[in-house]
Amino acid sequence: MIQIGLTGVYFDGAKKALMENVPEGYEITFVNGPEEYDKLAHVSYIINRLAVDSQIFYAAKELKLLQKWGAGFDDCDIRLAGSLGIPVANCPGVNSRPVAELALMHMLSVYRNLIAINRNLKEGKWPKSEFFGRSYMIYGKTVGIVGLGNIGKKVAQMVTALGAHVQYYDIVRQWEQEAQFGYDFVPFEQLIQTSDIISIHCPQKEDTIDMFSDAEFAQMKKTAVLINTARGPIVNQDALLKALTTGQILGAGMDNFNEEPLPANHPLLLLPNVSATAHAGGNTADNDINMVQYCYSNIVNFENGRPFNSERDLLNAQYLVKK
Repeated sequence: MIQIGLTGVYFDGAKKALMENVPEGYEITFVNGPEEYDKLAHVSYIINRLAVDSQIFYAAKELKLLQKWGAGFDDCDIRLAGSLGIPVANCPGVNSRPVAELALMHMLSVYRNLIAINRNLKEGKWPKSEFFGRSYMIYGKTVGIVGLGNIGKKVAQMVTALGAHVQYYDIVRQWEQEAQFGYDFVPFEQLIQTSDIISIHCPQKEDTIDMFSDAEFAQMKKTAVLINTARGPIVNQDALLKALTTGQILGAGMDNFNEEPLPANHPLLLLPNVSATAHAGGNTADNDINMVQYCYSNIVNFENGRPFNSERDLLNAQYLVKK
């Protein structure tokens, strides 16, 4: 039997889906932490959820492929893996719909002051009109998408359905999206100056860290809302906190932070104009099976000499050396 090691944190639904859908000829082993890395000695494949401990690459001496659960890979040393002859693949787009829906939820939450009103109700208050002056509809607004990839495209479709106009900035011009849906490509500076809602969907790279800081917040509308369901370091949290507390922008919806988990007493969590979730954009019970099938399909394809599900799945081709 071909051995698949499962490393990282898996919730009950994901575990159940993984166990019930194991491809024929394969068997799985859950590895619960570094103290169990000896179980990886003879695995041919690893599916890893959340951060990848680099020691995994040394412990799994017969590893053919590390398959990331999800699309993010900033928490995996793909260069090291490549130098050891280990390909690393991910699952681009599989989490895109739940993350897009979460981004939309944050937009609505901030625009309708959901968190603040809910807190008032729990304190015995009835804030029927107190937030009237800072409540808005998405309808008629301009939503700026930073990164029109798998997630950004779905967010654009959702807000368009609610009557918003979409403009976007991306390092790759999306001509087909513009022609089909009427989205407008604009320079980054114009996007931050003219958008009512800015939703971030670009990867974390050297040139996107602190992409939103003091200078960017100073150019935004006073009624602007920033949504980050991408990666925490793309937004400078000190600058964001200042912009939120001084009224430079209206509010923010955040699923990602510089420090995770975020301390319970963190100033951002105490603000009434912040909607926050715990880096849980892709975590839905009904999406687990999609992720399981994608991961297993990549493994079976690789084992049988076939291409990955997508040509974009292989993350470290430029670093990969032959074993």
